Amino acid sequence: MARCIIFSAGDYKGGYSKKDGDYIIAADAGYHHLEKLKICPDMLLGDFDTIQSIPDHNNIITFNKDKDYTDTELAVIEGIKMGFREFVIYGALGGKRLEHTIANIKLCESYSEKGCSVLISDGDYYVTALSNSQMTFSKDEKGYISVFSLSGKAEGVSIKGLKYELYKADIDEKNPTLCVSNEFIGKDAAISVEKGTVTIIWQRSIENEA
Repeated sequence: MARCIIFSAGDYKGGYSKKDGDYIIAADAGYHHLEKLKICPDMLLGDFDTIQSIPDHNNIITFNKDKDYTDTELAVIEGIKMGFREFVIYGALGGKRLEHTIANIKLCESYSEKGCSVLISDGDYYVTALSNSQMTFSKDEKGYISVFSLSGKAEGVSIKGLKYELYKADIDEKNPTLCVSNEFIGKDAAISVEKGTVTIIWQRSIENEA
């Protein structure tokens, strides 16, 4: 399945390897990450308040600085217009703007509920959201993994193949740390939610690439 790859302006420690069919969007200063990778994006967009000067590119969308969406979400919206439903976002965590990190994590939830897959990677961690479905993990995964419900109750949450398993539990604001710091233990694993949305954060294994 073709993917829309978005580069934002937050922290990025590498890890992207272009695959056939990838469509790359640079969101404002995310263009600088692509410069270092010597990759030309298919589209460049944003209000360009941080990039300082707009590069010479044949596919640029410029937005007013006074807008209702972040540059990263605008990139997702443009990708959806083109028919993409799978997104990988780099440079969407860390950096100087904590509020943008929070907004991007919430963005995973929002678009998961709309039927899209949004995965964020900064080179150290992955973040994604899961709505009314299941996600599997290879036995080769290593490190910690945590599950959160950040928008209301997630019902029927099950965890299999990790150090601490769970069977059809409900997660909400009453038990926000129930599923923090679980661990991969060399088994194929699965996380599922019957109703609602969970956010999943796990360490990026050295062997893996998004």
